[in-house]
Amino acid sequence: MARRRALALALDAAIVAAAVDLVAVPALVAAFFFLPGVSLSSLGSAILGISLLLWLCRDARGGLSRKWLGLEITDRKGRPPGFVRSILRNLPLLVPGWNLYEAWRVAGGDRPRSVDSALGLALRART
Repeated sequence: MARRRALALALDAAIVAAAVDLVAVPALVAAFFFLPGVSLSSLGSAILGISLLLWLCRDARGGLSRKWLGLEITDRKGRPPGFVRSILRNLPLLVPGWNLYEAWRVAGGDRPRSVDSALGLALRART
């Protein structure tokens, strides 16, 4: 299961990057050529904020890449985490040091992330 979890993380990163780039690149090009008063660094910062928000919310409905790989993240009642718990679940991945601790925990096999039990979430193989 550890291999599927690592692949799901890589797929999530690719999906978020592609979704952001589909909007960001044309927006930056349009601002550069047609809106000279718009600060490109401000626009880039806004795009970064949106991509971080997408990254944090990627598990809200169970995670697209997890569904592809036969995994599901659910609460005790079998429901997907939702936006708030998805943000809280993924926030440690943005904190230096904590992200390495999380990677060490999940690389060992089927252990949950450190915040999953507090949030009432579990990652399971779909049947």
